[in-house]
Amino acid sequence: MPVPSHRQSFLRQFWVLPRPAKTILVGTFCARFASFMIWPFFAVLMARNFGTSIAELGVVFSLSAFAALIASPVSGIIADKLNRRAIMLISALSILGLYSVLAFGRDEQIYFAVIVGMSVANGALEPLLRSALGDCAAKDEDRPLLFHIRYYLVNIAGALGPLCGLWFANQNSNFAFLAGAVAYAVLALCIMKSVAPSIVVSDREEMPISTLLKTAVVDRLFLTLFISNFFLVILYAQIDEPLTFFLMSLETPDINGIIASINVTNTSVVLIVHLFLMKWLVELEEHKAILAAFFFLMLGLLVIASNRSEVRELWLVAIALATLAEIIAMPLFATVVDRTAPVRLRNSYMGLYMLSNAGAAAVPFAAAMVIERIGGGPLFLTSAIMCVPVAYLGFRLLSATRQREKIAEQAS
Repeated sequence: MPVPSHRQSFLRQFWVLPRPAKTILVGTFCARFASFMIWPFFAVLMARNFGTSIAELGVVFSLSAFAALIASPVSGIIADKLNRRAIMLISALSILGLYSVLAFGRDEQIYFAVIVGMSVANGALEPLLRSALGDCAAKDEDRPLLFHIRYYLVNIAGALGPLCGLWFANQNSNFAFLAGAVAYAVLALCIMKSVAPSIVVSDREEMPISTLLKTAVVDRLFLTLFISNFFLVILYAQIDEPLTFFLMSLETPDINGIIASINVTNTSVVLIVHLFLMKWLVELEEHKAILAAFFFLMLGLLVIASNRSEVRELWLVAIALATLAEIIAMPLFATVVDRTAPVRLRNSYMGLYMLSNAGAAAVPFAAAMVIERIGGGPLFLTSAIMCVPVAYLGFRLLSATRQREKIAEQAS
């Protein structure tokens, strides 16, 4: 696989992708831009407009996360059996409508309902967008590049979205929700143009969904990735809503500016690494990658826990360190899951893999309770300490899997 060494070569590789892949990536970029523009500011917006407490915010974000997790495998299984494109269009148009409701709604309960509804629709949509992108790969060697480009574009959206969102938040304007509706209209058009109703398989590959699901359950590599990601996202999730809650509890000045800076820092680190270290990331062995990821995440959490003076630059250093963990693990896991999934089960595999985010779903509520009672310092310190045993577990699982693969290759 050719590896881009600078921005120009990366763009050249994007333009030579198959048209369906480019269309899916453009739609994904628009949808993620809208999400990054709006979602980071939801907590501050509701607290300011409705006086919503941190505990209430924790409940609604956790509930919405669990709802999204349930929707992901359900949509994947249904898509493998029925019409994938129809499910994707229904999900995208539902989010479009819900953003329109937010643009004109002024009630706290409406916001709660819309947040949960959008989470369900996004949960149903995300695994199908990934599997549709994987279908664009002519051979397995093309998959890493597709998913790295996807990851790269998502993080460009992550850099630009919060800047637009900050302006809307400071203006206390609801026009951001209309912009989100337009973004999902573009995504719906991209889905119509580029996504086949279902995955084309041969008669030999066609089999009952129940049989295919059993394949996923006994797939040791899939389970290894699932378990590793399950614990990774719990600890990584501490730098999302919990960090926002922590800043709110500290009554940090210019909190909107800090939230925007955090998101831009996260994305900037990702973009720089993709431009200059992609070759190393692609070639890094899985068991070594998991150690490196948890090491950087532990450092980031320790910086947050120790920043008692609320130095703005230290928040950003912590995010940069945690982002290094993200860029090592996230594209790697998605690529391996897509590559190893049976063709007829690709949507289901992606949906089931999304369940590995279940641990993060409870994080906003649990973190809100801890922060309100004993503060954020102990929360982030404990999370940093937990990185050590979890890294060891992931290393052992991935090392054992790698050894079995080598033995199988030698035997064949």
